[in-house]
Amino acid sequence: MVIMTGLLVHNASAQVPPPPPPPIFDPGGRSGELPSLREMTPAPTPLPSDQAPTAPPEASEERLPPVKVFVREFQFEGHTVFPAQDLQTLAAPYTNREVTTEDLERLRTAVTLLYIQRGYVTSGAVIPDQAVTDGLIRMQIIEGALTDINIEGARWIWPSYYRRRIALSAGPPVNVYTLQERLQLLQQDPRVERLNAELRRGISPGRNELNVRVAEARPFKAWIEFNNHQSPAVRAERWMATLAHESLTGNGDRLQVSYGQSIPMNNTTGVLPLINVSYVLPITAYDTTLAVGYRRSDFEVVTQPFRTLGIEGHTEIFSVTLQQPVYRSLTQQVNVGVQGEYLYNKNLLLGQPFDFFAGYHNGVANIAALRFLQDWTYRNQDTIVGVRSRFSVGLDVLDATTNSGPVADGRYFSWVGQVQGLRRFEQYAGTQVLGRIDLQLTNDRLFPLEQIPVGGRHSVRGYRELSLLRDNAFLFSIEPRLPVARWLFGAREDLLQVAPFFDYARAWSAKDSTEAPKSLMSVGVGLRTAFLPKNQGYFELYWGYRLRGAGTNDPPYSTTGNMQDHGIHLQVVLQPF
Repeated sequence: MVIMTGLLVHNASAQVPPPPPPPIFDPGGRSGELPSLREMTPAPTPLPSDQAPTAPPEASEERLPPVKVFVREFQFEGHTVFPAQDLQTLAAPYTNREVTTEDLERLRTAVTLLYIQRGYVTSGAVIPDQAVTDGLIRMQIIEGALTDINIEGARWIWPSYYRRRIALSAGPPVNVYTLQERLQLLQQDPRVERLNAELRRGISPGRNELNVRVAEARPFKAWIEFNNHQSPAVRAERWMATLAHESLTGNGDRLQVSYGQSIPMNNTTGVLPLINVSYVLPITAYDTTLAVGYRRSDFEVVTQPFRTLGIEGHTEIFSVTLQQPVYRSLTQQVNVGVQGEYLYNKNLLLGQPFDFFAGYHNGVANIAALRFLQDWTYRNQDTIVGVRSRFSVGLDVLDATTNSGPVADGRYFSWVGQVQGLRRFEQYAGTQVLGRIDLQLTNDRLFPLEQIPVGGRHSVRGYRELSLLRDNAFLFSIEPRLPVARWLFGAREDLLQVAPFFDYARAWSAKDSTEAPKSLMSVGVGLRTAFLPKNQGYFELYWGYRLRGAGTNDPPYSTTGNMQDHGIHLQVVLQPF
């Protein structure tokens, strides 16, 4: 029996909220990142075949010698899948009467087909040689088991990685539908390009082996990007280079290292460096993962009149995350996790520590946060929906900054929720509609590193990154993506998309009065194109028109040469391999 699975690749990426005002700069270096639930394009999800084999396994095709005997009762042995009552129901027409060899064969076949129709294609019934006493006939159920799982073609990932995961659905007894779904779940791993499997009989009845041939994707990845998704206070334009290995030690562990900085100009740098390192290790066959992360950014404010004040900052973020999928199918996945994160931020004025924000001590704020994570993802051929929830508790440990007055404090509680969905309409040439809602709620004053930013490419386009930075915020975005290349040239891929959008956000302080503006709103249009094959080159350009006042930290379009002040957000990504 051959089990074939299709190809499904999915990507994920995460965003962490950024920071600050007077002027609004970016001590965490976390502005301009992709949303935590990345916009993903639906892909066909291969489902197990509904058609079961209609013949019993070869191992059970034994013919009884001619016989005619009175049967009072059948005794079934070795069964664990079906209760005895179900098997006795099949045997009822042959009980308390005289049966022939053909009758016994029909019953044996009926029991075997019961297993086969439920997916237990390596299981079946046999009638062993026996002396019939008191009308009792014993029927032996042989429930098939996998004795060997052979992996071929594994180059970058150890065969044991696949073997342990396949074994979770290998019985005993073996169910071909459960096994097929497990193989298809494995193929959803972006590190796997193709996976084929063949189930074969072993040398004795009930013993089977599974031969799996896997074709793996190249684990090395590298890309460089340029965008203006950074706060203009530290120079909006930046570049970042990333190296990643998807299976560093052969255990499916992922290491990613990014390095970037602002584009130097007029003898100033802005952000230098921006370093992001993450390592994710699967620690069980159930895809429990342990992740560690480190982030660092050093910056100087480059905009006038603050440039001459020598405003500088240094931020470091350390994190450890344990995550566990609690439910997973071909279309849905539910994860829960716990994360510990330590955040350190220090600010300087003319080379000396300075408290730009209420609650800082000698220019420094420390946060020790314990976070509880939940997320749910649903996908089918044309729809993806993602829901993410995060509860954060600030703890008085690791020298966390605490205050007794009415100022921000390292002891706090907050909740962040996000819903994102994408729908593809193939009847309209693959037109897509992307929607997103973000919500952060807290009743505590937060340090800038924990506040939610409003304004910019991944918030409200048409405004500066970090136009507002508040304790609470609600964000909404809707964006149709029109595949004009398909419409005009009949292209098969989404090579060129025009994307009109509407963005809205409302942000407010937890306990203090909220300064105007409290909300931002914009409409606009974007141009998205993949200018190199296989997503090796990508470009996007968005222009937003502000429908609400920008506030003192976000000047009108014509007052500066910064592209964000003209409502423009752009990004170029090159991925050579």
